[in-house]
Amino acid sequence: MLRSAAATAFSILALTALLTPACGGDDDDDPTPSGSDPTATTATSNGGGEDVTVTVGDNQFSPSDATVSSGQEVIWEWSGSNPHSVVGEYMGAAVESIQLTGSGTFVWSFAQPGTFEYECGVHGTAMSGTITIK
Repeated sequence: MLRSAAATAFSILALTALLTPACGGDDDDDPTPSGSDPTATTATSNGGGEDVTVTVGDNQFSPSDATVSSGQEVIWEWSGSNPHSVVGEYMGAAVESIQLTGSGTFVWSFAQPGTFEYECGVHGTAMSGTITIK
């Protein structure tokens, strides 16, 4: 029951985020940034406006650690054949993607400085990562 309540709360939060205009006036609906290197072990976006893409592969997030500026988006992009999800907590709110296999994306904008530690909802801490927001 708790899992269902958390999923419902996340759905409402995600819908609110989708319906709320993004900061910075970015009208680009294309969630795939150019110049992403999914093979890197760390990624940094230093306020230059480029979002960070984390590849959700078979049993790993790549990069597993990334740093972004407040207001920038992190895009998790599925590429593996196993089911995975993104689960964590940011500023007291649950952040949870749906479980996907093979392809798809999950986008989250981090509005305030802090740390977002996350894991795969299927594999737990064996598949985890950290986003540092400056």
